Amino acid sequence: MSHPSDPSHRDATVSGHRAVPHAAPGRRAVLHAAAWAVPAIALISASPAAAVSGPVLSFSSTSYAGVACGVFTDVVVRLSDGVDAIAGASVTLQLAGGYTFDGGAVTATILTGADGSAPCGSVHVPAGGAVGTIAATTSGATGATATLTSFDARLLSSPRGLADASLVPVGASPVALDLYLSSGVLYRAGVGAVATGIDAVGALAPAVGDATAFLLPLRRVDGSAAVFDTVSGAVTAVAGVPSGAAPVAADLFLSGSALHRAGGLVASDVDLCGQLVDHDADAAGRSYLPYRATDGSPRLLRLPDGDTRTAFEFGSAGGPPAGATPLADDLFFAAGAIHRVSWDGSSSFGTGVVASGISAWGALTPNPFFAGERLLPVVRATGDAALLMVSGNVVRAARGVPSGATPLGADLFRVGSDIYQDGVGLVASEVTAVGAPSPASRGATRVVVPLASAVASC
Repeated sequence: MSHPSDPSHRDATVSGHRAVPHAAPGRRAVLHAAAWAVPAIALISASPAAAVSGPVLSFSSTSYAGVACGVFTDVVVRLSDGVDAIAGASVTLQLAGGYTFDGGAVTATILTGADGSAPCGSVHVPAGGAVGTIAATTSGATGATATLTSFDARLLSSPRGLADASLVPVGASPVALDLYLSSGVLYRAGVGAVATGIDAVGALAPAVGDATAFLLPLRRVDGSAAVFDTVSGAVTAVAGVPSGAAPVAADLFLSGSALHRAGGLVASDVDLCGQLVDHDADAAGRSYLPYRATDGSPRLLRLPDGDTRTAFEFGSAGGPPAGATPLADDLFFAAGAIHRVSWDGSSSFGTGVVASGISAWGALTPNPFFAGERLLPVVRATGDAALLMVSGNVVRAARGVPSGATPLGADLFRVGSDIYQDGVGLVASEVTAVGAPSPASRGATRVVVPLASAVASC
């Protein structure tokens, strides 16, 4: 893209005024704005002699934030004398920081309407991380300036595809669902900051005893334990957890080999935890956490009961051996094989080896296209991507996914900075970080993965 030597002398028009064309960026459009922004000088009230008098310009917000390479469409400027709106005034707009109007121009002229306001047209956002300003001036009036910022977070859903994740700072780390972490602050897409003073987070998991919410365990900077509830949006302290304990999942925290939750100790022999999920075949609505005990045995924790037991199949043919890696629910991995275990020897879906020749796996999630089914994306020892349909104990090849991919969750796989979906192919590119896949809500089949992206150019 070429640029003129003096972009400050280029102008554009909004709503029919003349423009100097330029290569237009822009791919996506999203915007967040708040209340009318009055210039700082207009907010200073000293003596009447020092106060600002006469016409004053103001923007509809003190700041605007949009996705990189997107477009702002609701920037509005207003001119009034403090009592009455001023119509028919010519207002000059000036952009800085890489932001442009249609045609790539950085200045524009607009006329105020009967109510004293005028839309500023389309403001194109440059590639990720840019901070800029928009300034408005007119003869005989106090000018106004608003801040322009961009964000680079996106949400990938299966199905539905990509959506922009607004109100998340550039460079924030994706956590799970629509949650991101940046400099100790937890952000939610479309909401903004929801928790501060965060030192570490665990895995988003079903809230035990609540069929509507997920919980994200948090360790605060003071070492205390807390959880973020996705339904209420509240952060609640978890009592009885040792200071500095590592957040595991939901309201579970690990201190040494002791696993705690609100209410007390639930296991004292934990070496490694798997993924906590609603148990696939439990009419009582329990959640299962598979874990490897300090003696190497495969064990299960049932919640809300809070009881633990060595997997019934341990030591028998088809059962996982000592040292097996806990995956999710009632699944363990050892020597290329995925084993299903049970609490008491009974399972609606059978037990024993349910997949072999496996080298990697992702997160266990609902099947986005078949209610009642769960998917575990895997990679075979050959490097080929595949899907384990957990309820049916069937492994099939993933379609349209390159060899050597990393399994994420549901039917999604990552290859470098690209993400592929089974049967669809490439669904996201320029990805720099990936959060944990999660159902969009409790009981939902749609799976959401938060992403960070790096848009190098528009």
